Amino acid sequence: MPNSHESDARTTDLHAEFASLRTEVSRLRRETRSARIIGGFAAMGLLLGLVAMRDPQIVPVIQTKRLEIVDNAGRVTVMASSTAQGGRLDLWDSTGANTARLGANDLGGDFILWSRDGKAVFGAYAQQTGGRAELGTNTGRVGAFLESGPTGGRMSLADPSGDPVVAAGASATGGTIRVADGKNRDAAVIESTENGGNISLSSPEGTVMARIRAGERGGEFDLAGKTGGGRVSASVNENESLVIAVSAAGAGKIEASKVGGMVDVLNENGDRLASLERNDGGGLLVCRTTGDRPVASLGASAGRAKGGLLQVYNDQQSPVLAGAVNAEGAGRLAIGTAAGVATLTAEAGKDDGASISLVRGGKRSIAFIAGANGGLMNLFSAAGNPCVVAGNADDAAGGVILIRAAEGTDLARMGIDEKGSGNVVLFNKDGTERKTVAGPR
Repeated sequence: MPNSHESDARTTDLHAEFASLRTEVSRLRRETRSARIIGGFAAMGLLLGLVAMRDPQIVPVIQTKRLEIVDNAGRVTVMASSTAQGGRLDLWDSTGANTARLGANDLGGDFILWSRDGKAVFGAYAQQTGGRAELGTNTGRVGAFLESGPTGGRMSLADPSGDPVVAAGASATGGTIRVADGKNRDAAVIESTENGGNISLSSPEGTVMARIRAGERGGEFDLAGKTGGGRVSASVNENESLVIAVSAAGAGKIEASKVGGMVDVLNENGDRLASLERNDGGGLLVCRTTGDRPVASLGASAGRAKGGLLQVYNDQQSPVLAGAVNAEGAGRLAIGTAAGVATLTAEAGKDDGASISLVRGGKRSIAFIAGANGGLMNLFSAAGNPCVVAGNADDAAGGVILIRAAEGTDLARMGIDEKGSGNVVLFNKDGTERKTVAGPR
């Protein structure tokens, strides 16, 4: 058993060792970084959590102003801290680059991702109008964003210069999509209107060169030249369809309705110069003056005669030249007066032959006929009766000339007799032979 002197000496040595240990611990605490002390607290918290899993004594709250998690090399990889706006969580990768941050801002929360080069490649923020998400490029510019605005959602895609060349937005009246060219000028716009959708295409100078839209009664389509001097317009509704092509010197129009189709050629003032339209017989081509008066037409006959029709009009719209199909299905040509009355007609027979008539006062004055036995000429009286007839004789080989009274009675005949000699026969008023003049027999 040790004596009292030995016990006192050992007690003195223990006190000295405890004093030295306390001094070393204080020195280590002063030299250790705050991150490692916090890491110790974190480890202690983890240990308490593990103990709590086996022990019902759970620590309800762990409080600190900043929490850092380090890797095996002592580098901080996760840090949780507080700012003036609220909490913040930062992440670092193995190279020491800050790559992610989740925090609070004055309007809500935000989330940012950085590349190893320090460029922001993704960001999500809370705004007064809602949320906003951004995608960054390797140059540090915003390449695309999506956000909720005061009137609805919006999105944008930027070119390498950062200009928003593709954009879309929503509003109380509908949506809009914009596509710009390399200089951030409108190239295409798709939007909603009070009647439906609208698509417009513009030139680099800002001229709208093409447009498709829903109109009040149907679809509409427009094309325009750079200077605006030429354009094409089209529209359609339940009753008709219309296409108009306009240039500096004139225009053309195609129209279709429930009663048929029509094509018009217009001048610079909009006057119709030519039309392709329909009538009761079929199609019809009409040429007009600047006053919209027809000067010529070609097409199907509108009357009972089946076939084609050609008409030329004077400035009073009277037909002065006409070609048509007669009742026998053969051709007929007529030349008219200023009032449109035919004065010369020529027409073919059904199978063979033809006739030419000169008309005055609606009655024939002269007629030339090509018949089965040869040519025939008739001269008519004012009453329209043949007074002189010349042609081939039916009862002899040769020609014959007949002179008739106004009533149509033969009064004189000059021709060939049965022996081939010429003779002249004069008749009484009642048509009986009165005298014959013949050559020597």
